Amino acid sequence: MTTVETRSPVNGVPFVDTSSNGGGLTNGTSLAETFDTFLTLLTTQLQYQDPLDPMDTNEFTSQLVEFTGVEQAIATNDKLDALINLQNTSQLNDAVSYIGKTVSADGIVLMLQDGSSTVNYALGGNASEVNILIIDEQGETVRTLNGNNEVGEHEIVWDGLDEDGDPLEDGLYGFLVTAIDSDDNPVPLVQGTAGQVTGVKVVDGQVVLEIGDLEIGLNEVLTIQETAAASGT
Repeated sequence: MTTVETRSPVNGVPFVDTSSNGGGLTNGTSLAETFDTFLTLLTTQLQYQDPLDPMDTNEFTSQLVEFTGVEQAIATNDKLDALINLQNTSQLNDAVSYIGKTVSADGIVLMLQDGSSTVNYALGGNASEVNILIIDEQGETVRTLNGNNEVGEHEIVWDGLDEDGDPLEDGLYGFLVTAIDSDDNPVPLVQGTAGQVTGVKVVDGQVVLEIGDLEIGLNEVLTIQETAAASGT
């Protein structure tokens, strides 16, 4: 965007119109340099002005006030940025403790890890039939699981096998829980997934947990549990 300049009462000293959107002074360094130049030339102008024809002080007084306002706004923004960074760092440090633990969250995507993944769902009423459809990235249903049909919360573990009993590659899969009652009417439900946290990071200012390739916002986590140790043979 083109920067609009006007002339101050100090001859030859441009100042930036800070009221224009996207223009103007954007950081403390450029503001300080412009302000220092302004004050230097203003002082010189005042020293050599004609006593019989003194310069009009209204405009440069207004400009001084504007400089001060911009300076305060920049300082406020810097402090807010510092607080946000500090908060993100604190949340990130807290989130590190989740690594290795199993968390659950609402969603329609699961992460198959080491040939296993967990689906959570809650039924709002008793059902006559509950199916969990596992869907690959091509939109094909690769496995259909039968679930508990009683009202309440349930968990089912997918063993990572397709309908033919062949193991599928670890990665992201979609899933859909369907439930119907004895009259073939849909039963209200909420579905989610669970997995072991493998990492944490900040995305767009928000801390997210990584379950392999699956990302879950820290504020989306419903439960946190110690991951059960794999049984040896």
